[in-house]
Amino acid sequence: MNKIKTALLASLLILTSQLAQASSSQPEIFSVLFYADWCGSCQVIDPAIAKARGQSDLDNEPVLFVRLDLTDATKRNQARLMAHALGLSDFYEKNAGRTGFMVLVDAETKTILSTITKASDAKAITTQITNAIATASS
Repeated sequence: MNKIKTALLASLLILTSQLAQASSSQPEIFSVLFYADWCGSCQVIDPAIAKARGQSDLDNEPVLFVRLDLTDATKRNQARLMAHALGLSDFYEKNAGRTGFMVLVDAETKTILSTITKASDAKAITTQITNAIATASS
């Protein structure tokens, strides 16, 4: 009987550890880019985002980077489904026709923490994302 209890306890400890690791790997913010191939603002903001991600350690932060591509009907449908999966359906529906901006969303509360536009350079984008992580963490 003690062997069974010990095995159960060991299994419970392993499961608890795995759950703790899984919950700590959840994103704290969603970085959601409203994008389209034909959008002039997107041609400015997209490289700035890539530069920010390349020059800093943002990809190792609790940020889920999402691109909602509104280039054509098929991609808009996929974007709508992704927004729904993230719990952002209402925001998507209000802004589905707009492109060329990125919002930073608290993953838990779905609150918009910041909006990034083509006026933001890589340094400003990094700062806004870092600040959004701090806000969402508190």
